[in-house]
Amino acid sequence: RKRKAENQRRNERHREIIAEILGVSTHQVRRDDIQKVVLWEELHRDPLERRCPYIGEMNSIQQLLTPSVEIEHILPFSQTLDDSLNNKTVSLRSAIRIKGNQTPFEAFGKHNVQGFDYAAILQRATEMPKGKAYRFAPDGMQRWLKADKEFLARALNDTRYISRISIVTGK
Repeated sequence: RKRKAENQRRNERHREIIAEILGVSTHQVRRDDIQKVVLWEELHRDPLERRCPYIGEMNSIQQLLTPSVEIEHILPFSQTLDDSLNNKTVSLRSAIRIKGNQTPFEAFGKHNVQGFDYAAILQRATEMPKGKAYRFAPDGMQRWLKADKEFLARALNDTRYISRISIVTGK
């Protein structure tokens, strides 16, 4: 309950900040924008050092609330089914397009992609919470599978069950 109350206070504080920046009422603030701010704060303790994890460009809170910055799954959702905040970050849309449906290592560590420095990506990741930072590593997917393989198996089983029920009931 305590954590839930803290999160609600944090979200309300973010809602007010976003409303002021965008010049809208707090009722018009989207949930995605609140999540963007939460993820933006995780990039670095110092707001002046919050950068796109992949490109390294500075992300101001004003830029954060534009379409040029998006919420991104670090490890591909299609492979992990992990939609938790630990598997999300905010990044420049251009970097997300290049990363595609790959892990950070697959996208930027295996090949030399112009404009991307994998060692710098790993360095920026060290500023993030530990449950998030390891996902950027070369063995990030293997470490996630080891830690959360029960979740994935359970989620896939639940999905199969729901699909079967839907087919049988016709809904």
